[in-house]
Amino acid sequence: MQIIAKSSIGKVRDKNEDCVGYFYNHQGALLTVLADGIGGNRGGDVASKMAVDLLGNAFKKYTISSIKAVENWIQKQFKIINNQIMIKSEEHFSLDKMGTTIVIALFFGNQYLVAHLGDSRCYVLHNNELNQVTVDHSYVNILIKNGELSKKDANDSALKNIIVKGLGVSSDADTNISKINLSTNDIVLLCSDGLTNMVNDLDIYYKLNQNSSVNKIANDLIKEANDNGGNDNISVVIIKNTLGSDNL
Repeated sequence: MQIIAKSSIGKVRDKNEDCVGYFYNHQGALLTVLADGIGGNRGGDVASKMAVDLLGNAFKKYTISSIKAVENWIQKQFKIINNQIMIKSEEHFSLDKMGTTIVIALFFGNQYLVAHLGDSRCYVLHNNELNQVTVDHSYVNILIKNGELSKKDANDSALKNIIVKGLGVSSDADTNISKINLSTNDIVLLCSDGLTNMVNDLDIYYKLNQNSSVNKIANDLIKEANDNGGNDNISVVIIKNTLGSDNL
């Protein structure tokens, strides 16, 4: 695997509330995590760092026995971390109502699992096509599904940044988990909305599809988001699959 995790403060915000990381367990399985803190001055950066650190540290000690067991482990960890963020938020007034989105990809052999809460996304470039694996847990997405808002109008909606799921947002931390097979040279992208609000899917596709290192791709994506305004923190985790077809 080739992997890079990068984050930029952007051009408008006075601090970076995103957090990214990747971790290996003793079996060599890989967990990548991206969290985008919410709450402004109310501890979004604290919540996102808690999510990444708590999940990463738990994964280092985790032994994978089956795909189903991994899915159950992810669900359990999301609920544990959600509870810990809510407790910390209640204990400290300065952290009141803090929360974070989260998107993860867990790799073992030629397979990976994706789970998320909120509007941070996972894309995969496979067979020269870019697919969005995740569906935003956002208020505008509910309006789109109900036919009350078009996708075009959603991009300019004042409600665009309202998420309906996240860690620390409510007691509901249930997530949908997608299991996807990887082919050699497939590229997986985790990103915060600081990227997707500034760079459209077609431009993301062109950046991922260039024959470049994951480091250059990450730098190019972040640069384009900043060149287009950099209205938010911008974070990416990029994984290029260089493994064969073996399974853990």
